[in-house]
Amino acid sequence: TEWLRAAANELARAEEALLHKQQRPGVAGARRAAGMAWNAVLVAAEDETYGRSYMDHLHALAADARVPEAVRAAAGALVAAPLATNVIPLGRGDTTMVEHARVIVDEARRRVSAASS
Repeated sequence: TEWLRAAANELARAEEALLHKQQRPGVAGARRAAGMAWNAVLVAAEDETYGRSYMDHLHALAADARVPEAVRAAAGALVAAPLATNVIPLGRGDTTMVEHARVIVDEARRRVSAASS
């Protein structure tokens, strides 16, 4: 549960950064949140194919046929997201990467909950 709590905190920070159009901390935070959440899954069911870093976790998730397509797609989007951009959007910042991370966090929470039942 500590990994899931850390992921939720990181997700909130990432969303705040992206709302303020801070691309690098926002995308990096979304990636960390997803990776932290998946650490919670890996604590219960160790899997060497997921590597050690958050980015390793995301790369593995993007290719893992054992997880739902939405999770694979979210992981792929987070991996592909640029840390920097020359485009400064008008209006509210784009929080799409947070939504992708949330898909992974929600799946991790579901799996941890099912494992502890």
